[in-house]
Amino acid sequence: MSAIVSLHHVSKEFPAQGRSGPAAVRAVDDVSLDVEHGSVVGIVGYSGAGKSTLVRLINGLERATAGTVLIRGQDITALSERELRTVRAGIGMIFQQFNLLKSRTVYGNVAYPLKVAGWKKADIKARVQELLEFVGIADKSERYPRRLSGGQQQRVGIARALANNPDILLADEATSALDPETTREVLQLLRRVNKELGTTVIVITHEMHVVREICDVVVMMENGRVVESGETYSVFVNPRAESTRRFVSTAVHGSPGRETLDRLASAHPGRLVSVGISEHASTPRVAEIFTRHGLVAAVVFGGVTEIQNRILGSLTYELIGSETAVNAALAELSDFTAVQEQPTLAPDRQSSELASLGGKS
Repeated sequence: MSAIVSLHHVSKEFPAQGRSGPAAVRAVDDVSLDVEHGSVVGIVGYSGAGKSTLVRLINGLERATAGTVLIRGQDITALSERELRTVRAGIGMIFQQFNLLKSRTVYGNVAYPLKVAGWKKADIKARVQELLEFVGIADKSERYPRRLSGGQQQRVGIARALANNPDILLADEATSALDPETTREVLQLLRRVNKELGTTVIVITHEMHVVREICDVVVMMENGRVVESGETYSVFVNPRAESTRRFVSTAVHGSPGRETLDRLASAHPGRLVSVGISEHASTPRVAEIFTRHGLVAAVVFGGVTEIQNRILGSLTYELIGSETAVNAALAELSDFTAVQEQPTLAPDRQSSELASLGGKS
């Protein structure tokens, strides 16, 4: 694959607003980033991290203060507004609040960019019908946005964004206003756009479960800078930046908290151990080690999810067996995954972390 979007040492600074106004703000600070053609990339960060400004730099709605922004190999930083309109024609955009025209029907909203582009009426009709069928709302073409659910409105937004066959689709917090089930449906639709149409999708989000569901690559931003990036599974298994670790913890099962641990300890007399589960430490492999050491092991907390069709999570086991056997099993496990013995209520069973090695391969 080749990069369809490349940023090289890009910065964006908004100037101070007078003597009494806000001071100058550097929203994007020396960012270098390549987005490969046909990929789904998640740009993640807390509010104020600079991710939305980054999107506006990609579609030319903001001009970089420094550095270069290349779209399909063309540097857009010095283009005129007229030249930028040509570039934007190949970039679709969907928004958190849908941004639909309330005075137009579903059909009218999707047809609008085609009319602006000068399409013939018959061609517009065929294209709109095709798009509404693709996003699953062909029966809603004559309805107005106010009569649609949030998920249906976002489907209209996606259809409209795809009207001119863009090869890049920018999704700025596109699921933040939706409930979990509708979010899942919209994310599945975005994945279809990527797989079936070959569209490169850049997802701006503060929700790590969105990245977990559909992204091939994740880029973590903080204070205008990229603090971590890489293949989604690798970043989830071994997050290096503190902000990334906090985000990952919201989307992947972790060790029990203090209150839960106290409850577990009172109900389970064995030793409680949390084990990182990944493609290198699958549940069958962990179970085989416990069995080989003569231990009785039961899962009492945790869970496992899939990221890019690979497992990831954490399971807390109650282990029953001799102290020597438990220690030997945990030492073996700690060679290739994170192992943490959980402190319990009984004073004679207090212990500390045996290992926290982050998902070694």
